[in-house]
Amino acid sequence: MVTIGFLESRSIARGMSAADAMLKAADVRLIRAGVSCPGKYTVLIAGEVSAVQAAIEAGEAAAEKFVTGKTVLARLDPQVVRALEHKTPPQPYNAVGVVECSNITGSVLGADAAVKAADVVLLELRLGNGIGGKSYLVVTGDVAAVSAAVEVASAKAQESGRLLEAVVIPRPDKSLFRGLTEEG
Repeated sequence: MVTIGFLESRSIARGMSAADAMLKAADVRLIRAGVSCPGKYTVLIAGEVSAVQAAIEAGEAAAEKFVTGKTVLARLDPQVVRALEHKTPPQPYNAVGVVECSNITGSVLGADAAVKAADVVLLELRLGNGIGGKSYLVVTGDVAAVSAAVEVASAKAQESGRLLEAVVIPRPDKSLFRGLTEEG
């Protein structure tokens, strides 16, 4: 199991400073750092729980009043990190499930719950960039597994009031599936 930490700043400059402070504060691995919509800077790290917590604290101190969100999520399924790093190979299945959230944390928690609840592959986990700060996850598998995964992910996202919409698409057209697996 993996622990990830997420820090969001409404200042790009302070976000970069926070990323540097986080990486210097503890033994963590940078998954992603950069500008996200709408004009925020996000930092996503992975490591041991205590290291991630220490790094988030250092980032929060560096970004000061510009922090708009921070989260430490422990014991995540490794599929979540692979999807965040875009390392999940395309695997056409009988169904595709999509869960859309109004923030990043909702999709990460939903994705983790989905892959732990059903025999699905987490195909994509898109976080905020180019989609107005929203996020979504895409799972594939057989129809019953995808339906179960979408239900669990939706419930997890809804707990924090962040669920926007969820769908299960049985037997997706091959063209649609190709579009889901291409870098957007």
